[in-house]
Amino acid sequence: MAPRPTRQDRQAGFSLIEILAVLALGSILMAVFVGFFPKAAAMVQGDADLRIINWQLKLARETAINQRRAVVLQFTAPNRLTIIRQDLNPPGSQTIIGTSYLEHNTQFLQFPGQPDTPDGFGNVTPVSFSGAVQVMFTADGQLTDNTGNVVNGSVFLGQPGKPFSARALTIFGPTATIRLYRWNGTAWRR
Repeated sequence: MAPRPTRQDRQAGFSLIEILAVLALGSILMAVFVGFFPKAAAMVQGDADLRIINWQLKLARETAINQRRAVVLQFTAPNRLTIIRQDLNPPGSQTIIGTSYLEHNTQFLQFPGQPDTPDGFGNVTPVSFSGAVQVMFTADGQLTDNTGNVVNGSVFLGQPGKPFSARALTIFGPTATIRLYRWNGTAWRR
């Protein structure tokens, strides 16, 4: 007669039910991860591109104040920001301080149905500065149009087809205060 298995021998492996339970749990976690990852990636990339614009605007303002020269901002669709210093000699000459490009297929973009930011500076176009054709930081740190009038503005950006990547920033002209906003699916949040 064969020896009867001991209790320790019977507990050496996993039962079929335990294996199926682990596989089911793993499948559920994978499904959640695959569904969540693209949204999370779009949100992180949107934040990164918003920081690019924010840093460049701060650089432009600080350059204008420190060098006592007007610094022009050129937003070129779909994704380029150029910063240009107005030089004194010879009159009318300019120096490009820097050119930045949005990454991750992010563009100056507004998604249909999204309202203006809480600041209410305008959302007629993705780059909206009270109808000004050209905007610049002045030596005293204000944001003005090319005729010297102080303007407020909004810049909207996002990745086409990915509304959770939507970001916006506003600039309050008299003090050049910049506020950053994220779209949460229903409203703009700071």
